[in-house]
Amino acid sequence: MTLNQFIYLVSRPLGSLKLARFLSRNHPKILMYHRITDKPDGEGVSADQFRNHLKIIKKDFRPMTLRDLLTADEHGNVPKNAIVITFDDGYSDFADVAFPILKSEGVPATLFITAGFVNGDIWLWPDKIKYLVSVCSQEDLTRIGSLTQNTVVGVDKKKNWNSICDYCITLDNKKIENFINDMAVATGVQFPKEPPDIYKAVSWSKLREFVESGLDIGNHSLTHPILTKLDEYELIEEINKSRELIKNNLSIDPSVFCYPNGKVSDFDDSVKSKLELLGYKYGVVAFPGENPLENRFEIRRYSADSSHSLFLKTVYGLKYISMVIKNKSPNLVNK
Repeated sequence: MTLNQFIYLVSRPLGSLKLARFLSRNHPKILMYHRITDKPDGEGVSADQFRNHLKIIKKDFRPMTLRDLLTADEHGNVPKNAIVITFDDGYSDFADVAFPILKSEGVPATLFITAGFVNGDIWLWPDKIKYLVSVCSQEDLTRIGSLTQNTVVGVDKKKNWNSICDYCITLDNKKIENFINDMAVATGVQFPKEPPDIYKAVSWSKLREFVESGLDIGNHSLTHPILTKLDEYELIEEINKSRELIKNNLSIDPSVFCYPNGKVSDFDDSVKSKLELLGYKYGVVAFPGENPLENRFEIRRYSADSSHSLFLKTVYGLKYISMVIKNKSPNLVNK
């Protein structure tokens, strides 16, 4: 049992959630979602779970957009128990499922869009792999020599997808593209020109409608590459072309950039310096920290888990308390 689980199990009957909320009141929680589904076998967090998340957030926290949180931080007046909902990528289910729920519950949100994906120029590469795995048999996959050398190929399609994606993340961006093409040739799979509905992006027209209703928009790159594996010219293309698409289609000049994948290995000082040079004020990652706003080019986020107990631990601050205890930090009693 982890320390976090122990704290939660022992103290919850004693009102631990309210206590944790109080102790973490000066620690803004920025939540990261990707997909919301209204189908039993769909991708991501279910619509019912998401609506329940919002009801909890409305009841006990101060929901706001990331832009408003960052502005408040600039002026030194971040509200207590601030919480932000962010989405990455810009799948069509954001328009079909997530935004209608956000609107009906009156909760603001920030969406980081992969501009080339929204523009209809690309599939996201993990979706290409998922599509290929879904239509292939295990026998088909074992015909790919490099795949069988680097991944475990079994009967579980989800595990195969995760394993292949983990392998691809070790490659540079061009090699990922070549590897996926090689898999398609070896298995005889032909990718449709446009992504199937399950992998489609939200449209610009829908985004314009949502922006008018208060949706906050940030940049998530042009093609969702691993930024640290780009040369300088490619990095500038990813940052600038995506920004131009957003400006031209939404009349917004985003000042916040969300690093694709968002792990420690996905950005570095060179990437951060280039963002600042090109006029960005903030960079957003995909992992939490005790002081989420301390480094403006490493704004920290929590993954919004579909597990109800893990969601409660995140939003009420038990994960934060666990971090503080683990790091022996004084933050728990500050302010």
